Amino acid sequence: MDVTTFGAFTTARLGIYASQKALEVTGHNISNINTTGYTRQKVDQVSLRVGATNHYASAYGGATGSGTLITGMSQFRDPYLDIRYRTENANVGAMDTKLNGLKELSSILDEVGTGSAGNEGEGILAAQFQDLRNQLAKLTGDQTTEEEFLTLVRTSADSLVKLLNNFSKRIDEVRDNQIGRLTDDVAEVNDILANIRTLNESILKQEMFGDSALELRDQRNLLIDDLSQYIKIDVSYSPVQIGAGKSVDKLVIKTSGDPPVTLVDGDYTGKLTMASAKAKNPDYDPTAAATGTNLPYLNAAGNPAAEADAAEVPYTFTLSKLTNRNGQALNEGKADESQPHEFGDTELYGALQASRELLTEEGEFTSGAMDKLDSSSATKRGIPYYQKALDALAQKIATVFNGANTGYLRDSEGYYVDANGDQLQFTLDAAAGTTGPLKYTDTLTAAQQAELKAGGVSAGGVLFSNGSKGDATDKITAANISISKSWSVDPSVLQNSFETLAGTAKVGSSDNQNIIHILTLFDGKQDYYPSEVAADAANGTVRFFRGSFEEMFTNIEETLAQDVKSTETLLNNYDVTATELDVSRESFSGVDLNDEAMNLMQFQKSYSAACRLMTTLDQVLDKLINGTGVVGL
Repeated sequence: MDVTTFGAFTTARLGIYASQKALEVTGHNISNINTTGYTRQKVDQVSLRVGATNHYASAYGGATGSGTLITGMSQFRDPYLDIRYRTENANVGAMDTKLNGLKELSSILDEVGTGSAGNEGEGILAAQFQDLRNQLAKLTGDQTTEEEFLTLVRTSADSLVKLLNNFSKRIDEVRDNQIGRLTDDVAEVNDILANIRTLNESILKQEMFGDSALELRDQRNLLIDDLSQYIKIDVSYSPVQIGAGKSVDKLVIKTSGDPPVTLVDGDYTGKLTMASAKAKNPDYDPTAAATGTNLPYLNAAGNPAAEADAAEVPYTFTLSKLTNRNGQALNEGKADESQPHEFGDTELYGALQASRELLTEEGEFTSGAMDKLDSSSATKRGIPYYQKALDALAQKIATVFNGANTGYLRDSEGYYVDANGDQLQFTLDAAAGTTGPLKYTDTLTAAQQAELKAGGVSAGGVLFSNGSKGDATDKITAANISISKSWSVDPSVLQNSFETLAGTAKVGSSDNQNIIHILTLFDGKQDYYPSEVAADAANGTVRFFRGSFEEMFTNIEETLAQDVKSTETLLNNYDVTATELDVSRESFSGVDLNDEAMNLMQFQKSYSAACRLMTTLDQVLDKLINGTGVVGL
């Protein structure tokens, strides 16, 4: 197509407009080089060619266009890099949250080099174990029954249980802090969702009137990046027809779980709430008859149960219906109206789920219900695991020492004696009417235990109880373990021996057999079972540790140290990957001063050339009009 006279002016004019706009955008990019979240912008242009047929055009001439036309503004953005970065961001958020919680626990349980004077290099608890051992050792001499030395033992034991109390209290504080953080995180997620909804509305309105709303998109992308730390998400855009053949993109954000749950659908968003929920039976079939094996819930042991017997699942997240700012639900009044969704134990991933797992995961102590909801729960350790591991230690200390210090007197041969010092006679065979003595190492029937209780001479007593106001030994934990009321009143409750003097029911004042026995228990290997602390533990009968009291506490420390190290390693790996992806995003979407300087020169020359074309056309027309066809006079 031949370029007409005024068509050439149009070509020049459009070139000036395009170059001028490109210069404006370049300047806008440069001025926002340090703006957080800013995405480099560009002018979208198309070659303009009028489609009319020129009947006078030469058959041998090449057809040319009519200049350039600006169609809009757009951004340099790579959706693939966004997807990869947000996926890694969820990993970073999860590991960072977990690591912070574990480090708080480490500040409590990591005792390396914090021992007392004379026990430098030992932890506080280890030093106190050693002190109690030393005080007991003093009773193996001639001071076995001296009140002064018995009081020192009791004081040392009291210090030991107070340390356990303090550990438990501080772990509770970590848990309370974590609950507060999780509550704040849920509120933050809800704010992000509400802000994304507001931006979606503004972007839609501006795009309906032809504005690309690029700065608003930058703000939205920052919010989406923030959201990806808390929840692993999938982001998509779908075209929505607005009439006259035009369409705009609608943002849809879903969770990456199975099944995916929609968080944002255009200007409709959900709201997260957190509360305890009932453990749902994953094998429940609602179409079948409700029977003992087909009930909708699980009890603590992990067996099908009715709602009344269902186990509680704390800190469960529920997403409300998707609503707009006026509270109107998505597809309201239709059969496919969105419903609230209660997230399962493993549906979410990110900082929210990591924070929740810190508050719920019990490792080897996990209940049957949680084990069925999450098959890997026995390998996940949060605050409850370390609390229960500490409870297991406290309970074992109480059980072993109470057992060692409670019993019935016996003679030098090991036979139980009565109040006169004679061997106590037991019913050996009720049918035959035979009786005889029994040793304390014999296994007694229920009837024989009753005879021992009635005729034997009890000695010693409870050393550790579940509170200082009594001698009860049930449900002892690190939080409530205490020296018993009896021991606090009378230090001689600590029994020096159960072997009587010949022909009496009295123990020799210098006999220290039981003290020596108790001392051996410090280094004795004890078996620890989850069921001792958690009755509904899925693997309650599987021993999770064997060792002395001090080795048990060391095991807790080492387990925590391993968890911290593995979490740090994962966080570093995820962080490096996320940083590399962010740098890749920035290299593509960010403003580079060198590139913009080149663009300034390019667009300035283009602008000058278009202006020069306009000037040249003006000169040609001036010459054509005023300088031709004049007859000389």
